[in-house]
Amino acid sequence: MLPSYEEVSKNISALQAWERLRHHRNRTILRRSWHVVIGLAIATIGLGMIWYSFGESSAVGSETTEELEGPIYLFLFGLLVLICSPLYIRQAFRKAHKKYSRFYKELIMPPMVANMVGKSNYPPELRDSRFDCRFEADGFISKNQLLEIPIFKSLSKANLYEGEDYFQGTLGVTDFQLCEIRAQKEERDTESGSKVRSTLFEGLVLVADFHKSFEGTTVIVSRKGKISHYLHHVGDLMKTISHNFDKQFRVWTTDETTASYLLPVDMLERLVQLHTHFSKNSMSICLHEGKLTIAIHCIDYFEAKGIKKLENDGILHTYNEIRSILGIVDLLNLNTRIWNKETKPAQLQS
Repeated sequence: MLPSYEEVSKNISALQAWERLRHHRNRTILRRSWHVVIGLAIATIGLGMIWYSFGESSAVGSETTEELEGPIYLFLFGLLVLICSPLYIRQAFRKAHKKYSRFYKELIMPPMVANMVGKSNYPPELRDSRFDCRFEADGFISKNQLLEIPIFKSLSKANLYEGEDYFQGTLGVTDFQLCEIRAQKEERDTESGSKVRSTLFEGLVLVADFHKSFEGTTVIVSRKGKISHYLHHVGDLMKTISHNFDKQFRVWTTDETTASYLLPVDMLERLVQLHTHFSKNSMSICLHEGKLTIAIHCIDYFEAKGIKKLENDGILHTYNEIRSILGIVDLLNLNTRIWNKETKPAQLQS
C-alpha cells in the first residue's frame, strides 16, 4: 500500500529541493508580473494610436479619400498592436509556466517518487519484495522495446518519436516501467509539397510483470473514447464471462483458453474498476509473453498545475497522479504470484 499524501509531503517539505522550488516559484510570479506590465504598455500604445487616428480623421473631415488613408492605416495598425497585447501575455505566461514546470519535475518528482515507492507498506509474507523507483524527466521507453509489444507494431512507421516522465522500479515483486510517449509519422504531401504529420500514438504507457505465466497474446480495448486506429489488435474477437465487462471492452486473443485463464471474474471486475479511474481516456491493454502493457490515450500527467503555493496542497495533484498509476499494481493484484509464476521476476530491460 502506498503512503498517504500527508506523510509524503512532510518528507519532501524537509528537503532543500522544497526551498529551491519555492525560490523558483517566487521568480516565476515576478516574471509574470513584468510580462503583464509590458502587455498593458503594448495595449496602451495600441489604444493611443487608435485614439490619435480618430482625431486625425476628424481634422481631415470630408476631404479626399487619399487624405483619410493615413488615419485608417494608423487605426488598423493600432488595432493590431492592441490585439497583440493579450497574445503576448498569454505566450509569456506559457513560457514562464513551462520553465517553472521543468524545475518542478527536477526538484519535486524524484524525491516524491522515491518516498512513495520506498515507504510502501506490504504484508511481510510477500517474499523477495523490493521497493525502489527512479524518475527521469527526459527519459522514456525505447521505440525498439515497444515494437516488441503487438499493439505497438505500427510504431515502426514513426519517424518522430519522443517521450518524457520515465519511471522504472520495483513495487513488491512487480517490476515496472512507465512514461509518456508521442509517436508520429511525418511525410511530404505529393500535391502541395508540405509536410503532413499523423499521430500514431500519444499517451501514457505502463509495462509491468504480470502475475501469471502464459504464452500468446490477448488485447483488450475500451469501447468508448478516442482510440488510435494505428494500434493493432491480434487474433480473434471473443466474449468473456462478464456481460458488464463486454459492454465496456472488446477482447481479441490468439488463444481463447489462455485468455479465459488470464481473465477470471475478479480480474474482469478489477479492469472495469481501472477504467473508471480513467473514464475520460480510452485504454488499450495487451497481455503478451508474461507482461502486461497498459496504454492510456491522450493523457498528460506529472506537470505543475499553475503556481499554487506548495504549502496549500501545491503538489497534491502530482501525488494523486502518481498514486493512480502506481496503484494499478495493487488494483490488478499483480504482486500475487500464481502457480508457476516466479516469485522474483526478471528485471525489465530499458
